[in-house]
Amino acid sequence: MRRPFNRLFLLFGFLVVTLVISASLYKLGMRHLEGQERDFWTSLAWAAETLTTTGYGNDSHWNHPLMVLLVMTVQFFGLMVTLSVVPVVLIPWFETRFESRLPQELPELQDFVLIYRWGPAVSSLVRDMARQQIPAVILEENESRARWLRDHGFSVVYASLEEGQLDLGGIERCRAIIANGEDHDNAAVIAMARQRGFDRAIYALVDTPKHRRPILLSGADAVYSPMHSLAAGLAAKASDRIAPRVSGIQMLGADIEMAELRINADSPLAGKSLADLHLRSKTGATIVGQWVGGEFRGQPNPNTTIEAGAIVVAIGREEALARLGELATHLDRSGPLLVIGFGEVGQKLVEMLESVGESVKVLARDPHERLDVCGDALDPQVLEQAGLRQARAVILAFSADSTTLFATTIIRDLAPNLPLIAAVDRAENIQRVHRAGADFALSISQVTAQLLGHKLFGEQFIAIEPRMRVFEATAKPFLGLSLANARIPERTGCTVVAVERHQQTVTDLRPELVFAGSEAVFLCGSGEAMDRFFQVFPAARPE
Repeated sequence: MRRPFNRLFLLFGFLVVTLVISASLYKLGMRHLEGQERDFWTSLAWAAETLTTTGYGNDSHWNHPLMVLLVMTVQFFGLMVTLSVVPVVLIPWFETRFESRLPQELPELQDFVLIYRWGPAVSSLVRDMARQQIPAVILEENESRARWLRDHGFSVVYASLEEGQLDLGGIERCRAIIANGEDHDNAAVIAMARQRGFDRAIYALVDTPKHRRPILLSGADAVYSPMHSLAAGLAAKASDRIAPRVSGIQMLGADIEMAELRINADSPLAGKSLADLHLRSKTGATIVGQWVGGEFRGQPNPNTTIEAGAIVVAIGREEALARLGELATHLDRSGPLLVIGFGEVGQKLVEMLESVGESVKVLARDPHERLDVCGDALDPQVLEQAGLRQARAVILAFSADSTTLFATTIIRDLAPNLPLIAAVDRAENIQRVHRAGADFALSISQVTAQLLGHKLFGEQFIAIEPRMRVFEATAKPFLGLSLANARIPERTGCTVVAVERHQQTVTDLRPELVFAGSEAVFLCGSGEAMDRFFQVFPAARPE
Protein backbone atom coordinates (compact mmCIF):
# COMPACT_ATOMS: atom_id res chain seq x y z
CA MET A 1 0.00 0.00 0.00
CA ARG A 2 2.91 2.40 0.68
CA ARG A 3 4.82 1.76 -2.53
CA PRO A 4 2.85 4.15 -4.86
CA PHE A 5 3.14 6.94 -2.27
CA ASN A 6 6.88 6.31 -1.96
CA ARG A 7 7.16 6.57 -5.73
CA LEU A 8 5.31 9.90 -5.63
CA PHE A 9 7.71 11.33 -3.04
CA LEU A 10 10.72 10.06 -4.98
CA LEU A 11 9.35 11.66 -8.15
CA PHE A 12 8.93 15.01 -6.39
CA GLY A 13 12.48 14.90 -5.07
CA PHE A 14 13.83 13.86 -8.46
CA LEU A 15 12.07 16.75 -10.22
CA VAL A 16 13.38 19.31 -7.72
CA VAL A 17 16.96 18.07 -8.15
CA THR A 18 16.59 17.99 -11.95
CA LEU A 19 15.23 21.54 -12.04
CA VAL A 20 18.05 22.89 -9.85
CA ILE A 21 20.78 21.14 -11.89
CA SER A 22 19.25 22.24 -15.22
CA ALA A 23 18.87 25.84 -14.00
CA SER A 24 22.47 25.93 -12.75
CA LEU A 25 23.84 24.55 -16.04
CA TYR A 26 21.76 27.05 -18.03
CA LYS A 27 22.92 29.96 -15.87
CA LEU A 28 26.59 29.00 -16.32
CA GLY A 29 26.15 28.38 -20.04
CA MET A 30 24.51 31.73 -20.68
CA ARG A 31 27.27 33.53 -18.76
CA HIS A 32 30.33 31.80 -20.28
CA LEU A 33 29.07 30.73 -23.73
CA GLU A 34 26.51 33.37 -24.70
CA GLY A 35 27.97 36.27 -22.70
CA GLN A 36 24.63 37.07 -21.08
CA GLU A 37 23.80 37.12 -17.41
CA ARG A 38 20.76 35.25 -16.10
CA ASP A 39 19.82 35.12 -12.45
CA PHE A 40 18.90 31.81 -10.79
CA TRP A 41 15.13 32.36 -10.87
CA THR A 42 15.12 33.19 -14.57
CA SER A 43 17.20 30.07 -15.21
CA LEU A 44 14.82 28.02 -13.06
CA ALA A 45 11.87 29.29 -15.10
CA TRP A 46 13.67 28.26 -18.31
CA ALA A 47 14.33 24.78 -16.87
CA ALA A 48 10.67 24.34 -15.92
CA GLU A 49 9.47 25.52 -19.35
CA THR A 50 11.89 23.19 -21.14
CA LEU A 51 11.36 20.07 -19.02
CA THR A 52 7.58 20.40 -19.18
CA THR A 53 7.67 21.21 -22.96
CA THR A 54 5.34 24.19 -22.45
CA GLY A 55 7.43 26.57 -24.58
CA TYR A 56 9.66 29.57 -23.95
CA GLY A 57 9.13 33.09 -22.76
CA ASN A 58 12.20 35.33 -23.06
CA ASP A 59 14.97 32.99 -24.28
CA SER A 60 14.36 31.13 -27.53
CA HIS A 61 17.60 31.61 -29.52
CA TRP A 62 21.19 30.56 -28.76
CA ASN A 63 24.35 31.01 -30.79
CA HIS A 64 26.93 28.70 -29.20
CA PRO A 65 26.71 25.01 -30.29
CA LEU A 66 27.19 23.75 -26.74
CA MET A 67 24.21 25.78 -25.57
CA VAL A 68 22.10 24.38 -28.40
CA LEU A 69 23.14 20.84 -27.36
CA LEU A 70 22.30 21.59 -23.71
CA VAL A 71 18.85 22.85 -24.67
CA MET A 72 18.21 19.80 -26.88
CA THR A 73 19.36 17.42 -24.15
CA VAL A 74 17.11 18.98 -21.54
CA GLN A 75 14.18 18.95 -23.98
CA PHE A 76 14.52 15.22 -24.77
CA PHE A 77 15.15 14.39 -21.12
CA GLY A 78 12.01 16.26 -20.10
CA LEU A 79 9.97 14.43 -22.75
CA MET A 80 11.20 11.03 -21.50
CA VAL A 81 10.45 11.94 -17.89
CA THR A 82 6.94 13.09 -18.83
CA LEU A 83 6.20 9.86 -20.71
CA SER A 84 7.56 7.72 -17.86
CA VAL A 85 5.80 9.47 -15.00
CA VAL A 86 2.27 8.55 -16.09
CA PRO A 87 2.52 4.71 -16.17
CA VAL A 88 5.16 4.29 -13.49
CA VAL A 89 3.97 6.74 -10.84
CA LEU A 90 0.67 8.47 -11.50
CA ILE A 91 -1.46 5.49 -12.59
CA PRO A 92 -0.38 3.29 -9.61
CA TRP A 93 -0.98 6.25 -7.30
CA PHE A 94 -4.50 6.85 -8.62
CA GLU A 95 -5.27 3.11 -8.45
CA THR A 96 -4.15 3.00 -4.84
CA ARG A 97 -5.98 6.22 -4.01
CA PHE A 98 -9.35 5.27 -5.43
CA GLU A 99 -9.56 1.46 -5.43
CA SER A 100 -11.04 -0.35 -2.45
CA ARG A 101 -8.64 -1.14 0.34
CA LEU A 102 -7.73 -4.69 1.25
CA PRO A 103 -8.67 -5.80 4.76
CA GLN A 104 -5.76 -5.92 7.16
CA GLU A 105 -7.52 -7.58 10.09
CA LEU A 106 -9.03 -11.02 10.52
CA PRO A 107 -12.76 -11.08 9.73
CA GLU A 108 -15.51 -11.63 12.29
CA LEU A 109 -15.89 -15.32 11.42
CA GLN A 110 -16.16 -18.29 13.74
CA ASP A 111 -14.39 -21.63 13.38
CA PHE A 112 -12.50 -20.73 10.20
CA VAL A 113 -9.18 -22.06 8.91
CA LEU A 114 -6.40 -19.49 8.53
CA ILE A 115 -4.02 -20.18 5.63
CA TYR A 116 -0.79 -18.22 5.59
CA ARG A 117 0.24 -17.54 1.95
CA TRP A 118 -1.50 -18.78 -1.16
CA GLY A 119 0.21 -21.29 -3.45
CA PRO A 120 -0.24 -24.46 -5.51
CA ALA A 121 0.10 -26.64 -2.41
CA VAL A 122 -3.09 -25.25 -0.83
CA SER A 123 -5.20 -24.24 -3.84
CA SER A 124 -7.16 -27.52 -4.04
CA LEU A 125 -7.70 -27.58 -0.28
CA VAL A 126 -9.16 -24.05 -0.26
CA ARG A 127 -11.47 -24.79 -3.19
CA ASP A 128 -12.62 -28.06 -1.62
CA MET A 129 -13.35 -26.23 1.64
CA ALA A 130 -15.36 -23.61 -0.26
CA ARG A 131 -17.45 -26.32 -1.93
CA GLN A 132 -18.22 -27.80 1.47
CA GLN A 133 -18.92 -24.35 2.97
CA ILE A 134 -16.02 -24.50 5.43
CA PRO A 135 -14.75 -20.91 5.89
CA ALA A 136 -11.13 -20.23 5.00
CA VAL A 137 -9.21 -16.97 5.35
CA ILE A 138 -5.98 -16.45 3.40
CA LEU A 139 -3.30 -14.27 4.97
CA GLU A 140 -1.29 -12.91 2.03
CA GLU A 141 1.75 -10.61 1.95
CA ASN A 142 1.81 -10.03 -1.81
CA GLU A 143 -0.59 -7.18 -2.65
CA SER A 144 -1.29 -8.12 -6.28
CA ARG A 145 -1.92 -11.73 -5.31
CA ALA A 146 -4.17 -10.61 -2.46
CA ARG A 147 -6.25 -8.52 -4.87
CA TRP A 148 -6.46 -11.44 -7.30
CA LEU A 149 -7.69 -13.69 -4.51
CA ARG A 150 -10.29 -11.14 -3.42
CA ASP A 151 -11.48 -10.66 -7.01
CA HIS A 152 -11.93 -14.44 -7.31
CA GLY A 153 -14.15 -14.62 -4.26
CA PHE A 154 -11.69 -15.71 -1.57
CA SER A 155 -11.64 -14.19 1.91
CA VAL A 156 -8.23 -12.54 2.17
CA VAL A 157 -6.27 -10.43 4.65
CA TYR A 158 -3.34 -8.38 3.37
CA ALA A 159 -0.49 -7.74 5.80
CA SER A 160 3.29 -7.67 5.62
CA LEU A 161 5.31 -9.61 8.15
CA GLU A 162 8.50 -7.65 7.41
CA GLU A 163 6.83 -4.24 7.79
CA GLY A 164 5.24 -5.22 11.09
CA GLN A 165 1.68 -5.02 9.75
CA LEU A 166 0.74 -8.56 10.75
CA ASP A 167 -1.84 -8.47 13.52
CA LEU A 168 -3.33 -11.78 14.64
CA GLY A 169 -6.09 -10.23 16.71
CA GLY A 170 -9.08 -12.57 16.70
CA ILE A 171 -6.95 -15.65 16.11
CA GLU A 172 -8.81 -17.38 18.95
CA ARG A 173 -11.82 -17.73 16.60
CA CYS A 174 -9.76 -19.83 14.23
CA ARG A 175 -10.07 -23.64 14.27
CA ALA A 176 -6.65 -24.32 12.69
CA ILE A 177 -3.72 -22.63 10.96
CA ILE A 178 -1.92 -23.85 7.84
CA ALA A 179 1.45 -22.18 7.22
CA ASN A 180 2.44 -22.27 3.54
CA GLY A 181 5.05 -19.52 3.26
CA GLU A 182 8.83 -19.60 3.28
CA ASP A 183 10.16 -21.80 6.05
CA HIS A 184 11.49 -18.90 8.14
CA ASP A 185 8.26 -16.93 7.69
CA ASN A 186 6.23 -19.99 8.69
CA ALA A 187 8.21 -20.25 11.91
CA ALA A 188 7.64 -16.55 12.68
CA VAL A 189 3.87 -16.71 12.08
CA ILE A 190 3.53 -19.90 14.14
CA ALA A 191 5.48 -18.36 17.02
CA MET A 192 3.29 -15.22 16.91
CA ALA A 193 0.13 -17.31 17.02
CA ARG A 194 1.35 -19.32 20.01
CA GLN A 195 2.39 -16.12 21.81
CA ARG A 196 -1.17 -14.83 21.44
CA GLY A 197 -2.43 -17.96 23.20
CA PHE A 198 -3.63 -19.93 20.17
CA ASP A 199 -3.82 -23.55 21.38
CA ARG A 200 -5.42 -25.33 18.43
CA ALA A 201 -3.85 -27.25 15.55
CA ILE A 202 -1.14 -25.64 13.43
CA TYR A 203 0.18 -27.44 10.34
CA ALA A 204 3.17 -26.27 8.32
CA LEU A 205 4.32 -27.09 4.79
CA VAL A 206 8.09 -26.91 4.37
CA ASP A 207 10.32 -26.49 1.34
CA THR A 208 13.35 -28.06 3.01
CA PRO A 209 12.83 -31.22 5.11
CA LYS A 210 15.76 -30.34 7.41
CA HIS A 211 13.73 -27.34 8.64
CA ARG A 212 11.07 -29.64 10.02
CA ARG A 213 12.41 -29.73 13.59
CA PRO A 214 12.92 -25.93 13.97
CA ILE A 215 9.34 -25.33 12.82
CA LEU A 216 8.06 -27.96 15.25
CA LEU A 217 9.97 -26.15 18.00
CA SER A 218 8.27 -22.91 16.92
CA GLY A 219 4.93 -24.44 17.87
CA ALA A 220 3.64 -26.42 14.89
CA ASP A 221 1.74 -29.62 15.64
CA ALA A 222 2.83 -31.31 12.42
CA VAL A 223 5.12 -30.42 9.53
CA TYR A 224 4.79 -31.88 6.04
CA SER A 225 6.88 -31.72 2.90
CA PRO A 226 4.54 -31.43 -0.12
CA MET A 227 7.24 -32.89 -2.36
CA HIS A 228 7.58 -35.98 -0.19
CA SER A 229 3.80 -36.32 0.05
CA LEU A 230 3.60 -36.22 -3.74
CA ALA A 231 6.30 -38.90 -3.98
CA ALA A 232 4.33 -41.08 -1.56
CA GLY A 233 1.18 -40.64 -3.65
CA LEU A 234 3.02 -41.61 -6.83
CA ALA A 235 4.56 -44.64 -5.11
CA ALA A 236 1.11 -45.77 -3.96
CA LYS A 237 -0.18 -45.53 -7.53
CA ALA A 238 2.78 -47.48 -8.90
CA SER A 239 3.29 -50.28 -6.37
CA ASP A 240 0.85 -52.87 -5.06
CA ARG A 241 3.31 -53.50 -2.23
CA ILE A 242 2.75 -49.99 -0.91
CA ALA A 243 -0.99 -49.70 -1.62
CA PRO A 244 -2.62 -52.89 -2.94
CA ARG A 245 -5.37 -52.33 -5.49
CA VAL A 246 -7.38 -55.02 -3.71
CA SER A 247 -6.43 -56.19 -0.21
CA GLY A 248 -7.37 -59.54 1.27
CA ILE A 249 -7.20 -61.41 -2.03
CA GLN A 250 -5.09 -64.10 -0.34
CA MET A 251 -8.27 -65.25 1.41
CA LEU A 252 -9.37 -66.78 -1.89
CA GLY A 253 -6.41 -69.13 -2.15
CA ALA A 254 -3.08 -69.23 -3.94
CA ASP A 255 -4.61 -69.95 -7.35
CA ILE A 256 -6.76 -66.79 -7.38
CA GLU A 257 -5.01 -63.81 -8.95
CA MET A 258 -5.64 -60.17 -9.70
CA ALA A 259 -4.89 -58.60 -13.08
CA GLU A 260 -5.07 -55.18 -14.71
CA LEU A 261 -6.07 -54.95 -18.37
CA ARG A 262 -6.13 -52.03 -20.80
CA ILE A 263 -9.38 -51.48 -22.70
CA ASN A 264 -8.37 -50.13 -26.10
CA ALA A 265 -10.85 -48.25 -28.27
CA ASP A 266 -11.14 -51.24 -30.64
CA SER A 267 -11.76 -53.74 -27.81
CA PRO A 268 -15.16 -55.50 -27.94
CA LEU A 269 -15.58 -54.47 -24.28
CA ALA A 270 -15.27 -50.71 -24.86
CA GLY A 271 -18.44 -48.73 -24.32
CA LYS A 272 -20.58 -51.66 -23.18
CA SER A 273 -22.16 -52.37 -19.81
CA LEU A 274 -21.34 -55.40 -17.66
CA ALA A 275 -24.92 -56.60 -18.10
CA ASP A 276 -24.48 -56.66 -21.88
CA LEU A 277 -21.05 -58.31 -21.79
CA HIS A 278 -21.77 -61.26 -19.44
CA LEU A 279 -18.03 -61.41 -18.71
CA ARG A 280 -18.38 -63.63 -15.66
CA SER A 281 -20.30 -66.26 -17.66
CA LYS A 282 -17.96 -66.07 -20.65
CA THR A 283 -14.58 -65.83 -18.92
CA GLY A 284 -15.02 -66.75 -15.25
CA ALA A 285 -13.28 -63.51 -14.21
CA THR A 286 -14.89 -60.79 -12.11
CA ILE A 287 -14.45 -57.06 -12.78
CA VAL A 288 -14.07 -55.26 -9.44
CA GLY A 289 -13.32 -51.76 -10.73
CA GLN A 290 -11.72 -49.63 -13.42
CA TRP A 291 -9.34 -46.68 -13.61
CA VAL A 292 -10.76 -43.86 -15.74
CA GLY A 293 -8.95 -40.54 -16.07
CA GLY A 294 -6.86 -41.26 -12.99
CA GLU A 295 -9.94 -42.01 -10.85
CA PHE A 296 -10.67 -45.48 -9.52
CA ARG A 297 -14.31 -46.43 -9.99
CA GLY A 298 -15.04 -49.39 -7.78
CA GLN A 299 -18.31 -51.01 -6.77
CA PRO A 300 -19.41 -51.90 -10.34
CA ASN A 301 -23.00 -52.91 -10.97
CA PRO A 302 -24.64 -54.45 -14.06
CA ASN A 303 -25.19 -50.97 -15.54
CA THR A 304 -21.51 -50.00 -15.21
CA THR A 305 -19.99 -49.15 -18.60
CA ILE A 306 -16.46 -50.26 -19.46
CA GLU A 307 -14.82 -47.09 -20.74
CA ALA A 308 -12.48 -47.02 -23.74
CA GLY A 309 -8.92 -46.32 -22.56
CA ALA A 310 -9.67 -47.47 -19.01
CA ILE A 311 -7.65 -49.97 -17.01
CA VAL A 312 -9.93 -52.61 -15.50
CA VAL A 313 -9.08 -54.55 -12.34
CA ALA A 314 -10.21 -58.18 -12.45
CA ILE A 315 -10.05 -61.18 -10.10
CA GLY A 316 -10.09 -64.82 -11.12
CA ARG A 317 -8.08 -67.93 -11.83
CA GLU A 318 -5.22 -67.80 -14.30
CA GLU A 319 -7.22 -69.38 -17.11
CA ALA A 320 -10.18 -67.03 -16.49
CA LEU A 321 -7.93 -63.98 -16.64
CA ALA A 322 -6.35 -65.37 -19.81
CA ARG A 323 -9.79 -65.60 -21.43
CA LEU A 324 -10.50 -62.03 -20.37
CA GLY A 325 -7.11 -61.04 -21.80
CA GLU A 326 -8.28 -62.13 -25.24
CA LEU A 327 -10.81 -59.29 -25.11
CA ALA A 328 -8.46 -56.67 -23.65
CA THR A 329 -4.73 -55.99 -23.41
CA HIS A 330 -3.14 -57.70 -20.43
CA LEU A 331 -0.70 -55.39 -18.64
CA ASP A 332 2.66 -56.94 -17.83
CA ARG A 333 3.29 -56.81 -14.08
CA SER A 334 6.74 -58.43 -14.11
CA GLY A 335 9.05 -55.70 -15.43
CA PRO A 336 10.78 -52.92 -13.50
CA LEU A 337 9.27 -49.54 -12.73
CA LEU A 338 10.87 -46.79 -14.84
CA VAL A 339 11.21 -43.45 -13.04
CA ILE A 340 11.99 -40.49 -15.32
CA GLY A 341 13.27 -37.42 -13.51
CA PHE A 342 15.49 -37.44 -10.43
CA GLY A 343 14.77 -34.21 -8.59
CA GLU A 344 13.49 -34.05 -5.03
CA VAL A 345 10.28 -35.92 -5.90
CA GLY A 346 12.08 -38.49 -8.04
CA GLN A 347 14.70 -39.27 -5.42
CA LYS A 348 12.15 -39.76 -2.65
CA LEU A 349 9.98 -41.84 -4.98
CA VAL A 350 12.84 -44.19 -5.84
CA GLU A 351 13.73 -44.48 -2.16
CA MET A 352 10.16 -45.47 -1.26
CA LEU A 353 9.83 -47.99 -4.08
CA GLU A 354 13.15 -49.67 -3.36
CA SER A 355 12.38 -49.84 0.35
CA VAL A 356 9.54 -52.29 -0.40
CA GLY A 357 11.65 -54.37 -2.78
CA GLU A 358 10.46 -52.99 -6.12
CA SER A 359 12.79 -53.19 -9.12
CA VAL A 360 13.38 -49.61 -10.27
CA LYS A 361 15.24 -48.08 -13.22
CA VAL A 362 15.99 -44.35 -13.29
CA LEU A 363 16.41 -42.03 -16.28
CA ALA A 364 17.35 -38.36 -15.91
CA ARG A 365 19.28 -35.65 -17.74
CA ASP A 366 21.69 -34.55 -14.99
CA PRO A 367 24.41 -37.06 -14.00
CA HIS A 368 23.93 -38.93 -10.73
CA GLU A 369 25.43 -42.13 -9.37
CA ARG A 370 21.99 -43.72 -8.99
CA LEU A 371 20.95 -43.27 -12.63
CA ASP A 372 20.65 -46.30 -14.87
CA VAL A 373 20.53 -44.12 -17.98
CA CYS A 374 21.64 -40.49 -18.25
CA GLY A 375 20.12 -38.59 -21.15
CA ASP A 376 17.25 -36.57 -22.57
CA ALA A 377 13.95 -38.18 -21.61
CA LEU A 378 12.31 -36.46 -24.59
CA ASP A 379 14.52 -38.40 -27.02
CA PRO A 380 12.80 -41.62 -28.19
CA GLN A 381 16.16 -43.37 -28.59
CA VAL A 382 17.09 -42.63 -24.99
CA LEU A 383 13.70 -43.93 -23.83
CA GLU A 384 14.24 -47.16 -25.77
CA GLN A 385 17.71 -47.47 -24.23
CA ALA A 386 16.16 -47.09 -20.76
CA GLY A 387 13.91 -50.11 -21.41
CA LEU A 388 10.62 -48.30 -21.93
CA ARG A 389 8.88 -51.24 -23.61
CA GLN A 390 10.02 -53.70 -20.93
CA ALA A 391 8.86 -51.57 -17.99
CA ARG A 392 5.83 -52.46 -15.90
CA ALA A 393 4.93 -48.77 -15.62
CA VAL A 394 6.51 -45.36 -16.18
CA ILE A 395 6.47 -42.61 -13.55
CA LEU A 396 7.22 -39.05 -14.68
CA ALA A 397 8.73 -36.86 -11.95
CA PHE A 398 9.65 -33.67 -13.79
CA SER A 399 9.58 -30.27 -12.12
CA ALA A 400 7.95 -28.51 -15.10
CA ASP A 401 4.43 -29.36 -16.25
CA SER A 402 5.26 -28.47 -19.85
CA THR A 403 7.99 -31.13 -19.88
CA THR A 404 5.61 -33.65 -18.30
CA LEU A 405 2.99 -32.93 -20.96
CA PHE A 406 5.45 -33.35 -23.84
CA ALA A 407 7.02 -36.50 -22.38
CA THR A 408 3.56 -38.02 -21.88
CA THR A 409 2.75 -37.52 -25.56
CA ILE A 410 6.04 -39.10 -26.67
CA ILE A 411 5.78 -42.11 -24.35
CA ARG A 412 2.15 -42.78 -25.20
CA ASP A 413 3.09 -42.83 -28.89
CA LEU A 414 5.97 -45.28 -28.27
CA ALA A 415 4.10 -47.55 -25.83
CA PRO A 416 0.30 -47.19 -26.20
CA ASN A 417 -0.58 -49.76 -23.50
CA LEU A 418 2.06 -48.94 -20.90
CA PRO A 419 0.64 -47.60 -17.59
CA LEU A 420 1.80 -44.00 -17.26
CA ILE A 421 1.85 -42.09 -13.96
CA ALA A 422 2.72 -38.39 -13.89
CA ALA A 423 3.58 -35.86 -11.20
CA VAL A 424 2.01 -32.45 -11.90
CA ASP A 425 2.86 -29.16 -10.23
CA ARG A 426 -0.39 -27.26 -10.79
CA ALA A 427 -3.77 -28.94 -10.33
CA GLU A 428 -5.27 -27.19 -13.38
CA ASN A 429 -2.83 -29.09 -15.62
CA ILE A 430 -4.05 -32.53 -14.55
CA GLN A 431 -6.73 -32.75 -17.23
CA ARG A 432 -4.24 -31.70 -19.91
CA VAL A 433 -1.86 -34.47 -18.87
CA HIS A 434 -4.72 -36.99 -18.89
CA ARG A 435 -5.69 -35.91 -22.39
CA ALA A 436 -2.08 -36.34 -23.49
CA GLY A 437 -2.26 -40.00 -22.46
CA ALA A 438 -1.41 -40.34 -18.76
CA ASP A 439 -3.39 -42.95 -16.84
CA PHE A 440 -2.77 -41.34 -13.47
CA ALA A 441 -1.76 -37.77 -12.64
CA LEU A 442 -1.17 -36.38 -9.17
CA SER A 443 -0.47 -32.80 -8.19
CA ILE A 444 1.07 -31.38 -5.04
CA SER A 445 -2.22 -29.58 -4.49
CA GLN A 446 -4.26 -32.81 -4.65
CA VAL A 447 -2.03 -34.71 -2.26
CA THR A 448 -1.82 -31.84 0.22
CA ALA A 449 -5.60 -31.36 0.11
CA GLN A 450 -6.17 -35.02 0.92
CA LEU A 451 -3.57 -35.02 3.69
CA LEU A 452 -4.60 -31.80 5.42
CA GLY A 453 -8.32 -32.29 4.74
CA HIS A 454 -8.17 -35.67 6.43
CA LYS A 455 -6.21 -34.23 9.36
CA LEU A 456 -8.53 -31.28 9.84
CA PHE A 457 -11.95 -32.67 9.08
CA GLY A 458 -11.72 -36.46 8.97
CA GLU A 459 -12.63 -38.83 6.18
CA GLN A 460 -15.99 -37.17 5.57
CA PHE A 461 -14.24 -34.06 4.24
CA ILE A 462 -12.74 -35.41 1.04
CA ALA A 463 -13.15 -38.58 -0.94
CA ILE A 464 -9.81 -40.21 -0.37
CA GLU A 465 -9.32 -42.85 -3.05
CA PRO A 466 -11.18 -45.95 -1.88
CA ARG A 467 -9.16 -49.09 -1.29
CA MET A 468 -10.93 -52.22 -2.39
CA ARG A 469 -10.84 -55.23 -0.10
CA VAL A 470 -11.97 -58.83 -0.24
CA PHE A 471 -13.97 -59.97 2.78
CA GLU A 472 -15.84 -63.10 3.81
CA ALA A 473 -19.54 -63.48 4.61
CA THR A 474 -22.04 -66.32 4.97
CA ALA A 475 -24.78 -67.06 2.44
CA LYS A 476 -27.55 -67.44 5.05
CA PRO A 477 -29.55 -64.35 3.93
CA PHE A 478 -29.50 -65.61 0.33
CA LEU A 479 -30.77 -69.15 0.90
CA GLY A 480 -32.66 -70.28 -2.19
CA LEU A 481 -31.90 -67.09 -4.14
CA SER A 482 -29.91 -67.01 -7.35
CA LEU A 483 -26.94 -64.71 -7.73
CA ALA A 484 -28.95 -62.51 -10.09
CA ASN A 485 -32.01 -62.34 -7.83
CA ALA A 486 -29.97 -61.45 -4.73
CA ARG A 487 -29.03 -58.11 -6.39
CA ILE A 488 -26.07 -57.68 -4.06
CA PRO A 489 -24.14 -55.10 -6.18
CA GLU A 490 -27.19 -52.88 -6.63
CA ARG A 491 -28.09 -52.95 -2.93
CA THR A 492 -24.65 -52.70 -1.32
CA GLY A 493 -22.00 -51.78 -3.89
CA CYS A 494 -20.15 -55.06 -3.23
CA THR A 495 -19.34 -57.65 -5.89
CA VAL A 496 -19.44 -61.40 -5.25
CA VAL A 497 -16.08 -62.73 -6.46
CA ALA A 498 -16.12 -66.32 -5.16
CA VAL A 499 -18.16 -68.92 -3.31
CA GLU A 500 -16.67 -71.73 -1.22
CA ARG A 501 -18.44 -75.06 -1.72
CA HIS A 502 -17.27 -78.48 -0.60
CA GLN A 503 -13.93 -76.95 0.39
CA GLN A 504 -13.51 -75.65 -3.17
CA THR A 505 -13.31 -71.96 -4.09
CA VAL A 506 -15.55 -71.35 -7.09
CA THR A 507 -14.90 -68.17 -9.09
CA ASP A 508 -16.78 -69.13 -12.24
CA LEU A 509 -20.05 -67.62 -11.04
CA ARG A 510 -23.08 -67.51 -13.30
CA PRO A 511 -26.25 -65.47 -12.71
CA GLU A 512 -28.30 -68.64 -12.21
CA LEU A 513 -26.07 -69.87 -9.34
CA VAL A 514 -28.34 -70.64 -6.34
CA PHE A 515 -27.07 -70.12 -2.80
CA ALA A 516 -27.44 -73.13 -0.49
CA GLY A 517 -27.11 -71.00 2.63
CA SER A 518 -24.24 -72.93 4.19
CA GLU A 519 -21.39 -71.81 1.95
CA ALA A 520 -18.97 -68.96 2.50
CA VAL A 521 -19.25 -66.02 0.14
CA PHE A 522 -16.31 -63.78 -0.74
CA LEU A 523 -17.10 -60.22 -1.79
CA CYS A 524 -15.07 -57.24 -2.96
CA GLY A 525 -15.82 -53.61 -2.17
CA SER A 526 -14.63 -50.50 -0.37
CA GLY A 527 -14.73 -50.21 3.40
CA GLU A 528 -17.92 -48.16 3.12
CA ALA A 529 -19.51 -50.77 0.85
CA MET A 530 -18.55 -53.56 3.25
CA ASP A 531 -20.20 -51.73 6.15
CA ARG A 532 -23.30 -51.18 4.04
CA PHE A 533 -23.40 -54.89 3.12
CA PHE A 534 -23.50 -55.99 6.75
CA GLN A 535 -26.10 -53.32 7.54
CA VAL A 536 -28.37 -54.62 4.77
CA PHE A 537 -27.61 -58.28 5.51
CA PRO A 538 -26.69 -58.55 9.22
CA ALA A 539 -27.19 -62.33 9.17
CA ALA A 540 -24.33 -62.62 6.68
CA ARG A 541 -21.72 -61.64 9.27
CA PRO A 542 -19.41 -64.63 9.96
CA GLU A 543 -19.67 -66.10 13.44
